[in-house]
Amino acid sequence: MPIVSQIICDRCQAVKKETNHWYTLVVTDRDVCIRPIASTPPGLSVPGAVPAIQYLCGRLCAVEALGNWMESLSGSSTVTNGCVEEVDVF
Repeated sequence: MPIVSQIICDRCQAVKKETNHWYTLVVTDRDVCIRPIASTPPGLSVPGAVPAIQYLCGRLCAVEALGNWMESLSGSSTVTNGCVEEVDVF
């Protein structure tokens, strides 16, 4: 019997279907990147880096997850190639 995997939203527990527009949110020590689920965020080939990947079922869950990450920032941030990067403030 084959194993069937499902993708479930990390915020609202919705199950991915064929026509949904899902996103991945990748959080590293320095930045966060939101991309459509078919895309691979840049910089994931860094040796030893194990990013936390969240699956999000749509814009509302993606915005909520991004807002939570932004609230946790201690400095300011910049946007580079569609990714938000934290910048230390001296």
